[in-house]
Amino acid sequence: MRSSKKYDYVIVGGGIVGLSTALKLQEANKKVLILEKEKAVGTHQSGRNSGVLHSGIYYKPNSFKSNLCIRGRELMLEFLNTQKIPYRLEGKIVVDENLEKIDSLYERSKSLEMTGVEILKNSALTDKEPNSKILQGLFVPQAGVVDYKAVTEKMAAVFKKNNGEIDYFQEIVDIADGQDSKLVSSKKETFRGDFLINCAGLFSDKISKLDGLNPKVKIIPFRGEYYEIVNEKSHLLNNMIYPIADPNLPFLGIHLTKTIDGRIEVGPNAVLAFSREGYSWGNFNLVQTIETITYKGMLRLGSKYFKTGIDEMYRSLNKSAFVKEVNKLLPGIQKEDLLPRPAGVRAQAVSETGELLDDFLFEEGDRSLHVLNAPSPAATASLAIGEYIASKVLN
Repeated sequence: MRSSKKYDYVIVGGGIVGLSTALKLQEANKKVLILEKEKAVGTHQSGRNSGVLHSGIYYKPNSFKSNLCIRGRELMLEFLNTQKIPYRLEGKIVVDENLEKIDSLYERSKSLEMTGVEILKNSALTDKEPNSKILQGLFVPQAGVVDYKAVTEKMAAVFKKNNGEIDYFQEIVDIADGQDSKLVSSKKETFRGDFLINCAGLFSDKISKLDGLNPKVKIIPFRGEYYEIVNEKSHLLNNMIYPIADPNLPFLGIHLTKTIDGRIEVGPNAVLAFSREGYSWGNFNLVQTIETITYKGMLRLGSKYFKTGIDEMYRSLNKSAFVKEVNKLLPGIQKEDLLPRPAGVRAQAVSETGELLDDFLFEEGDRSLHVLNAPSPAATASLAIGEYIASKVLN
């Protein structure tokens, strides 16, 4: 069945990036439809993350990640304030035993013109985080926390209030070019739009192929598992303690975050998921697993980071190993102090040469634009990503 309506823009994916893009297109008085395969917005990456408002300090200057995160943070704070969504902006401590790494990150903060960033040692650090095991680090005041599921739901409410349409339970199975439009088909019906925008996250590469593209990357799902520290020990953390990330791997590693409702969340690790929506070891999709492990980029990646992958799997299956990792940052946490939290799955683009793409990736088609890599800090950057996409497609 074909829908009788025609839209200026059809967006596939009702996550935070799809909704941010829709809001920016609405500002230009465009008629926008969002197609979402689930029963609600923000079901996957947007609603399953650590809720951090990122500062942008980690990312290479002038990269998409850096520019869009810094711009996106300002747009996000404006949205949170306008919509009266609770958030905290108390900063975070980035720690490392290697002072050269801290100095390097401090120099980057200066090149990014970030204000208030300072190196802390010993009592200066423990004044902010009394229980940090590592006593040298960088204080980054621009970081904070928010509930991105609540943000995504508010975006959807604003979008619909302004006459935007969201159609749920619409899993896309075909994309074709009409005489004057894009024809986007689900299992139930076909929708028409002048332009298609693919914000499908974990399935973005598959949607791009339906549109006739041949992307040089594949989405590989990595599950991030979280624990929550019991309430009796929630006083051990004031806000956030982060290790400095491995520059060769675009994963931040296990860190500590006090969420917007005062719980301490620890994680995530990064283990290969055996399904694109593999939120536990029990979620197994044979076809998707075979696609992943036979992809030449994954074979090359696996050979390069085999030990790292094994270590991550071991921490996933062995709670004591996870606790040991937590205690490197915060002493006094035991196995019984950790309660499981819902896991997330990161849509990580991997190139054919086995590289983990660290930056956001956009690819244009015929009357279409595809977001092929939007990992963290995509939630923080989402409104800037939407602004960038809107500027591209409106022109």
